[in-house]
Amino acid sequence: MMSKKRPNTTAKLEKIKSSQKALEEMGRKYGFISENFHGFLNLIDTDYKYVAVNDSYCMAHNKKRQEMINKSVSDIWGKGVFEKVIRCHLDSCFKGKVVHYQAQFKFSALGLRTINVSCFPYHNNKGMVTHALVVSRDITKKKSDEKELFALKKAVETMQLGVTTTDTQGIILYTNPAEASMHGYSIEELLGREVNILAPSACLKKRTLGQLNEITSWRREGFNVRRDGSTFPVQLISDVVKDKDGQPIGIVTTCEDITERKKTEDRIQRQLQRLTTLRDIATAILSSLDLKVMLNVLLDHLINRLNIDAAVITLLNRHTLAMEYAESRGFRSNGISNIKLELGEGLAGQVAIERRLISIPNLHDKEIPGVNPLFLKKEGLVAYYGLPLIAKGQVKGILELFHRTTMDPDSEWLEFMDALAAQTAIAIDNATLFNELQSSNIEITRAYDSTLVGWSRALDLRDKETEGHSQRVTGLTMQIARAVGLTESELVHIRRGALLHDIGKLGIPDSILLKSSPLNEEEWEIMKQHPIYAYQMLSPINFLRPALDIPYCHHEKWDGTGYPHGLTGEDIPIAARIFAAADVWDALCSARSYRGAFKEEKAVEHMRSLEGTHFDPEVLTVFLAMKRL
Repeated sequence: MMSKKRPNTTAKLEKIKSSQKALEEMGRKYGFISENFHGFLNLIDTDYKYVAVNDSYCMAHNKKRQEMINKSVSDIWGKGVFEKVIRCHLDSCFKGKVVHYQAQFKFSALGLRTINVSCFPYHNNKGMVTHALVVSRDITKKKSDEKELFALKKAVETMQLGVTTTDTQGIILYTNPAEASMHGYSIEELLGREVNILAPSACLKKRTLGQLNEITSWRREGFNVRRDGSTFPVQLISDVVKDKDGQPIGIVTTCEDITERKKTEDRIQRQLQRLTTLRDIATAILSSLDLKVMLNVLLDHLINRLNIDAAVITLLNRHTLAMEYAESRGFRSNGISNIKLELGEGLAGQVAIERRLISIPNLHDKEIPGVNPLFLKKEGLVAYYGLPLIAKGQVKGILELFHRTTMDPDSEWLEFMDALAAQTAIAIDNATLFNELQSSNIEITRAYDSTLVGWSRALDLRDKETEGHSQRVTGLTMQIARAVGLTESELVHIRRGALLHDIGKLGIPDSILLKSSPLNEEEWEIMKQHPIYAYQMLSPINFLRPALDIPYCHHEKWDGTGYPHGLTGEDIPIAARIFAAADVWDALCSARSYRGAFKEEKAVEHMRSLEGTHFDPEVLTVFLAMKRL
């Protein structure tokens, strides 16, 4: 006789059958979900045990399916997580509610993940909830993306750069507050409008889809237009946004207002240009010690490179203490060249007295003492700037600048003009010192030469027979030297040497020098010492040392029979060889107490006879050709 089954066993069997039936029914009803769903699916009974799980859920826990079936949720997630997070939601579901919640769970295989969970109650045919179908999705990446997107959005909305997104037709889809503000609009006023509303008509340009396909980004500088019509410089960077197939779907453009940068660049460019101009002017005016040339160069640079309409330089005469016209540029008449002002008179005189920059933005605002209003009107001059030219603490002159329109120069321009005035003053001082030194040198040189001429005349007066000889022979020597091709610097010393050729005779006693009869042998030896005396007298004088060749060697002969050293040929200095021809010619053509003057034919014949013995043949040839003899 068969035993009766225990009631609890019967209940369990009924529950199992009920669960199997529910699973079969859910399999038919939700099978397409489990087959196509890539998230997590599990079926949990009212005892909080897993009845069914999909493969994704098993892999996330790094378990096999059989390791999870009939396991409690608490076993899988741990008692703490179950009690604090999961149980309350399952209880609500078992009461017939659809539950949605989001929480973070730590999976064995995936680690900590953010999960979006939905719990759906399953009712049996009696309307009782027997299971909870739990559908879960891993939204970790989505949450991260949302967080990044939010941060990006906040960054874009608070950044100083303008950002605008348009579609491929140029319609504004998004713009940030900075973009709207810098153009004078609200965000709402720009959305849906063409982006070209922000660009001047001259810059309107729309890229075709074909062009957008070929590029990824482009950068440019230009001008944008504000709502009120004013323009401002901008730097734009545009990036083409493409879909997963590589087709352009929009354009993101950043816009930077570069007004301040442009102002800085312009200021730096002006400073660089002014420094370059100052360098060029300094180089030009300091490269010349000719005051007139230097002032002309300065004024040319002022007019041509600094856009000054007119300029004039007056210099202070130290002797009369008057401001006198030096040079000018840019005036329509010549009246400016008549300037001559006392210190304190007129604008230039006032600048000189006060030793500071004087600027007058408008010369016609009031009457200015010492300034002719008719002249100003005729010239059309409006603005005035007068700068003192001060070097070594002394006023050298005044630089006056005029403009035919009003000016509003900045401090950098005024500082530049101060630097220019200081450089000009130094150049004027250098040129003045050089001119004065040059004048002093000329005076000294003239004094030296006058002294030498005086010495030569004194020598001629001592010997009445040779009076005028030094002047004549000097002139003839200079002619031969030029014909031979000596330089001007060499001619200076040849002239001095010719004038002093007989300076050594100052050491010869009158009894020998003025003797009317021929000299005896002893007397002649004394006479031949005069070149040595000349060397001894002149060599200590640095100024005359380059002129020694003639006084020391003019009695040397080409064949070596001369004195005092018996030099031969080209060992004899060229100056002495040239002088020898001139000296003998003058001696032959001049009357002496013991003979009359030679006629030119006889003098030429005599000199030709001495070619190659007394005279350098080449020098003699040049001399005779010069004389056309």
